[in-house]
Amino acid sequence: MSRELALSGVGVAVTRAEGKDGPLRTLLKKRGARVLDWGCVTFSPPEDLCPLLASLARIRDYDWICFSSPRAVEAVVSRIPDPVAGVRIAAVGPTTAASLQSAGWEVHRVPKRGTGDALVEEFHRAGDASGARVFFPASAIARDVIPSGLEKLGAEVDRTTAYRTVTLPVDEAPCREAFEGGTVQVVTFASPSAMEALRGGIGEELFDELATSLPAAVMGPTTAQALTEAGWMNLSAAKEPTLAGLVDAVEEAIRST
Repeated sequence: MSRELALSGVGVAVTRAEGKDGPLRTLLKKRGARVLDWGCVTFSPPEDLCPLLASLARIRDYDWICFSSPRAVEAVVSRIPDPVAGVRIAAVGPTTAASLQSAGWEVHRVPKRGTGDALVEEFHRAGDASGARVFFPASAIARDVIPSGLEKLGAEVDRTTAYRTVTLPVDEAPCREAFEGGTVQVVTFASPSAMEALRGGIGEELFDELATSLPAAVMGPTTAQALTEAGWMNLSAAKEPTLAGLVDAVEEAIRST
């Protein structure tokens, strides 16, 4: 079977809210998957935009901007389209770096391993964090790995909420119908918040049934750890923290069942 049809007939539940032409849905359909919409998280601007706008107004005062997600990139470049002269840019991984490059922003630092710890290690290796003024636009619930790690290296970090994760309602009935009817074979998770939102939406009983019966494809070690701690038995992790890598993990999940 060709790579394009490697997921032919496979039911894949997508927990990020994308719409019918979303990037993950499109990639899955290109490989023949049947996509089930279990979207339970989306992203919105912060409730109070003033801190973000204030940070952007003094953006030339920073030495670095550290981006930890494509959503953070969008929050900044939608308001400041052109790169800022003299301010260097760091990205947590290839997907975030690609978002910046697509907007015409040069990326000066990105770790090979797309994690916050790896980015902090890159700064440690370069030895240029001490005394640096760093702007860190991120989710309201982003982990402290990057800002706390950079502060330990001597940087002055301005952490600002650039967007927030919004939980969407999930109807348990069609999810249970898909599970009991055998029309879903893999569940995808791109973030720990998606896992928490799904569990809260469908209830502990169905979540536990899924966790012990179906494989999950996950993007990133943080998401994998969250699923493991929640009791999900069979995980396939994306080798690269990208949507394409997540689709590859779906294939791996199917091969392992």
